[in-house]
Amino acid sequence: MKNFKDLFSISRLKRRSFLKLACLSSLGIGAGPFLSLKGKTAQARSAQLFDSFMTDAEGNSYFTPGKINTGQVNDNNTVFARVDGWWRSYPVREFDSEFHDWWIAEKSWYYDQLIAFFQDETDELEIPNGGHHHPMLTTYGRTFFRRGDSDFHLNTAVKGFTLVPKVDQIEYINAQVADVYESGDIPVDLFQLRKDMYQDKTLWDKTRFATLELYSGRPINNDDTDGNYGFTETKTFQNLMVNPMATLNYMSLENTDGTQSYLDGVSGLTPHYQFKGFCWLISYYNPANTEYEIKIADYINGAHSGYHGGADDIATNIFLIVEQFNQTPSYSKGRGKRVVPAYTYDRVAGVGRSKPSGMVFKNRDKGKLTKVEKMEVIKKLRLSV
Repeated sequence: MKNFKDLFSISRLKRRSFLKLACLSSLGIGAGPFLSLKGKTAQARSAQLFDSFMTDAEGNSYFTPGKINTGQVNDNNTVFARVDGWWRSYPVREFDSEFHDWWIAEKSWYYDQLIAFFQDETDELEIPNGGHHHPMLTTYGRTFFRRGDSDFHLNTAVKGFTLVPKVDQIEYINAQVADVYESGDIPVDLFQLRKDMYQDKTLWDKTRFATLELYSGRPINNDDTDGNYGFTETKTFQNLMVNPMATLNYMSLENTDGTQSYLDGVSGLTPHYQFKGFCWLISYYNPANTEYEIKIADYINGAHSGYHGGADDIATNIFLIVEQFNQTPSYSKGRGKRVVPAYTYDRVAGVGRSKPSGMVFKNRDKGKLTKVEKMEVIKKLRLSV
């Protein structure tokens, strides 16, 4: 079938069926993906079918996400994303000071352990994974959009996230780091510099975090001699290309001991913070990258390759914050409550709770409302006419 006109030549396709097909197409669902998968193997159900990798003039592969628009993120704190088949706008917000204090405290402890070891103050170096640097990112894709090794399109990945510099601070931070690499005592001076800079809250953009999609766009089996898997995408990457909405969960390495400034100084708590928002994927060689995207991609890649070596042209993933929740158990202000934007839970309707302010409801004992009462209800609801 080359076009819709050819469909009319099939006697079984009635007018109603065609209208259903047209309706699906207008809603952004379309029949193309379903038809294109017919006869495909499981391994062929890859990102190549929907958001293909392209090649620049130098032969470098790149991709362009099609379900998120970040053109107004930096100027108006607004992200546009296609969610459930519809384009919608979402405000981007800052994480709260309590999370920031916890993150800095755990990051500083991390650097203190490294500095003590490399200054021969201790012979032990035990840096656990998790905590401030390894939150869990959960993504959700589509049933017909997978790489073939799982029937599930819900995925959770533990990834190394970090804070993102404000755009006007990137050059300053890069210059400080370069100076240490040039004339400092590596790695002690570098660890101390990083610790000091993270403690300066004015340097960092509190609306986002960042990581790298280490294996996407590159064969994940570079060192595997047993054959080719048939795909180059992580499950996180595949999900985000069709649905950029995600959640990010941080849980502390240690319980509080009562000396902390966060969580009201209560001891015996496990700090746990959840963020809900969108992932902004940046393909390193995309010729359409903005100046901001280029700077952030270079910064995150440079920070990673400086510590770990390896490639410095990996796809970047910026997590944009829309909501923040305090998931800390056994804590009155935690237990899954939303803290950004602030939400007043003592006014939520429910068993044993009062009705939300401004809610109008019918008294069952009074029977039907009079005309005067109906007009009062309309006034309280402030309905537009």
